[in-house]
Amino acid sequence: MDISTTPVRPPSTTARRRVAAALALGVLVPVLAACGDATDPESPVSSASTAASPASSDATDAADVDPVEVPDTAVGREVSWVLGAIDPATPVTAEDAAAHLGEAASAAISGEELVVAFAQVAASGPWRVVSYTGTETEAVATIRSPADDELDLTVTLDEAGLVSALLFAPAFERTPATSWEELTAAVAAMPAETTLVVVDVTDPAAPSEVFAAGDEVAAPIGSVFKLYVLGAVVQAVADGTLSWDDTVTVTDALRSLPSGELQNEPAGTSVTVREAAQAMIEISDNTATDLLIDAVGRAAVEDQLVAMGHSDPGLNRPFLMTRELFWIGWGDDGAYRERWAGADEAGRRALLAELPEGPPEIATVLDEVVWPDGADWFATPDDIVAAHVALGRLAETPAGEPLAQILGTNPGFAPDQVAEFDTVAFKGGSSTGELALTWRLTTSDAAWVVVLQARSEDPAATADPRPYVGAAGDAVALLDVG
Repeated sequence: MDISTTPVRPPSTTARRRVAAALALGVLVPVLAACGDATDPESPVSSASTAASPASSDATDAADVDPVEVPDTAVGREVSWVLGAIDPATPVTAEDAAAHLGEAASAAISGEELVVAFAQVAASGPWRVVSYTGTETEAVATIRSPADDELDLTVTLDEAGLVSALLFAPAFERTPATSWEELTAAVAAMPAETTLVVVDVTDPAAPSEVFAAGDEVAAPIGSVFKLYVLGAVVQAVADGTLSWDDTVTVTDALRSLPSGELQNEPAGTSVTVREAAQAMIEISDNTATDLLIDAVGRAAVEDQLVAMGHSDPGLNRPFLMTRELFWIGWGDDGAYRERWAGADEAGRRALLAELPEGPPEIATVLDEVVWPDGADWFATPDDIVAAHVALGRLAETPAGEPLAQILGTNPGFAPDQVAEFDTVAFKGGSSTGELALTWRLTTSDAAWVVVLQARSEDPAATADPRPYVGAAGDAVALLDVG
């Protein structure tokens, strides 16, 4: 899942209410997410996502939180179905429950068992949604009972759009950092090796570091690489070789795997370059990304590594398409990955030429960490700061006019978290054992870039993105916006 998140309202972080018996219907595991947002929490889960930022600690205030709307996305519709299933007024049958389960979930629980489980949760209802964060394929909805008990409902979809994992657990709670010193300690305590950097880019020519914790080294960035693809598209538009109104067409050869939606469309489906770019950033659509790389050319994206200020472009040459990463990371029982890890740039380009067309047939659950073998995209925090600054400049050009909307539709935080800012550009990325969250935030007279990168060879260390999203949210809250 990618961490392109769609947060609506952050869950309570300091309330100490506990649900007496949380019912786990499935085991949450790293899902098919190598090139996705989720949360991008892009899906900060996304996108992402996974907002976990300060909210009221007063029980009365918490009870007054307005219900939030579940979006009409693939996973959002499954969340809505679960909400109906735990409403005593709209019970579901075992057959209906089973029809929503994918292969992995069906192996863990039957339709009959699921109905019984839903009834146990329904007994404490009715439940209402007070927070929602998600990508297209994974979401976390915090639900609240009349007694003010809270559960986090997590739903993950497989390639077929069916439920692969379903979990009810006590709502995530954390105490927000109220100083940079506390935030430094929080970053050091993360399960994965984590770097969090905040840079003042009000003067793009003279960026000033506001805060830094963790080692500032080149680390995997997942779908944050799509910022460079976006830069290449803008450059092609500026050069006159591409138009935002031109179309790109889904083919079986270029079809990738989730996150996103275009992978489900039949060959021959066309979308405009503008639509593909929007999907690439907003929902971290992998197939849209590969179509855009094909349209501008791999070399053009590699050129943008230099143009957008990457300090070591060779780390990402050859520049991977998403379907190529799926093949190299998890295809052919690891044989491609072994060759990739030991090859130089020329050898890697030769390997890409050998890969089959289309996506590999791989398991929905990807539990192998592949970034240590070089199977990902890599950048330092300063590289990502430079990329965001470059896109900010491009947004002020005629060719880059759509960038503000493309980068700003999914802010990666709940709206009230970033209400003080005039613009918020977000891109996140995740894969097994890694998470990256990046923002450029501006006011009328100031601008900042916030970068969080987490990585581990233990998949469990980044499986729950909420502590990381919470830390990034604390950094934003500590900014002196004025």
